[in-house]
Amino acid sequence: MDEKHLILEQYRIYNEMKESFINRSFMINRFFMIISAVFLFSLIFTKMLAANQFFLLLGLEIFGMASCIMWISNQDAYSTIIKIKYNSVIEKLEDDLPKAPNKDEYKELTDRRSNKRIILVKDIQKWFAILLMFVFLGNTLIDVVNLILSAFVNN
Repeated sequence: MDEKHLILEQYRIYNEMKESFINRSFMINRFFMIISAVFLFSLIFTKMLAANQFFLLLGLEIFGMASCIMWISNQDAYSTIIKIKYNSVIEKLEDDLPKAPNKDEYKELTDRRSNKRIILVKDIQKWFAILLMFVFLGNTLIDVVNLILSAFVNN
């Protein structure tokens, strides 16, 4: 096998690995979305049936915020690793190939993003996780204020 074929084979394998890495990232995002939804629905259900269970509510809110924070940091980690794989490895392999489809794709994507004509799924997922975290935080603050006010009213 000559050097060009060897580079092409490495390029193909590395692109397949990158795609499987992206797929794994989507599966992990789905996992965090489900976990966060479970905490949110548990919180709603608990507020409807046992609104006076402060520590149960607080626990659900804290675990909900924690899952959102882990979700956000996981998205950032995967995004960084994908950029490293793309910029450091695939682009360098393309330097030795006659065509550079990943460079062309990345250039087109960055051109469209700079003109704000495209929104990526990862952007939506991240904003959804941030919004959900603020929902849990807001509920925590409301529950703490209600506890403090009820303590003052009862005394």
